[in-house]
Amino acid sequence: MTQTERIGWIGPGSMGEPMASRLQAAGYSLTICGSGRRDLSPLAARMGAALAASVQELADRTDIFFTMIPNGEILLSIAGQLAGLDMRGKLWVDMSTVDPASSAAAAAKMEALGGHFLRAPVTGSTHYAKEGTLGILVSGLEEDFSRALPLLQILGNRQTYLGGAEEARQMKILINMLLAQELQALSEALTVGKKLGLPWDSMLELIADSAAGAPIYKYKCSTLKALDFNPTSTGYNMHKDM
Repeated sequence: MTQTERIGWIGPGSMGEPMASRLQAAGYSLTICGSGRRDLSPLAARMGAALAASVQELADRTDIFFTMIPNGEILLSIAGQLAGLDMRGKLWVDMSTVDPASSAAAAAKMEALGGHFLRAPVTGSTHYAKEGTLGILVSGLEEDFSRALPLLQILGNRQTYLGGAEEARQMKILINMLLAQELQALSEALTVGKKLGLPWDSMLELIADSAAGAPIYKYKCSTLKALDFNPTSTGYNMHKDM
């Protein structure tokens, strides 16, 4: 990997924007485009990135391109928009949380065009995306992982290679399954404790510091103390993963 390789980013949303910005700040030539109809002109100007008018244009102008999108349906739509292009020498790194079947289908379409496809879903929220401290789960060809690794090291501080196919997707869904249950359990415990009249801040501190204190509880402790319920993800995404 050299910084002369051209990098693309499809889907600069709440997670994708800070991740793409880190690549731009590291000195890579970056082109962005959306997966929908959102006008990204102001964002591209603010980031100092080039703006592509379409997925096809972005893929044609870049050597490695990333996607960070909401679901497998959009992933397959992007794959469909690549039809007819020459993808030889190009690497598509998808960092979304999507189902393994959609991922496998997108990989097959990319490979049929002569390109390569790397699965790289992440663990962590927008705060970790900004700080470059995401955990990154990776599967696909090992040589593709090696090629992408210098970029992945800008985006996260932990990269774990899991296998040659959909292992990263499977592992991410298992993690999100546990996460949903942990947040549900925390909500129930806090509701019962509040009804019993237990002090709110003490409950949060003791739960986070206990044997039951999952990392997500520690992460949520300060915001819950402030009664800050602004979401870092959506109910749609959680339901989709379940």
